[in-house]
Amino acid sequence: MTQLKSAPVSYRMRPETKELLALCAEHEHRSMSSMLEYMVHTYAAGQGITLPTPAPAAKTAKNTTKKP
Repeated sequence: MTQLKSAPVSYRMRPETKELLALCAEHEHRSMSSMLEYMVHTYAAGQGITLPTPAPAAKTAKNTTKKP
């Protein structure tokens, strides 16, 4: 399975929240970005939130005409 490129995210938060995130990340030996990603995934799993499964791609019909 190929790894997709990460998507940039920009948001604002109170300085106290950023400092708390930095402390949490340091405690877990993670970057702040990795810590935030971990927190989102942990929260979603705890709440039973999952991403929708993509629909399978439609198959194209093959030409079944026989040539003489």
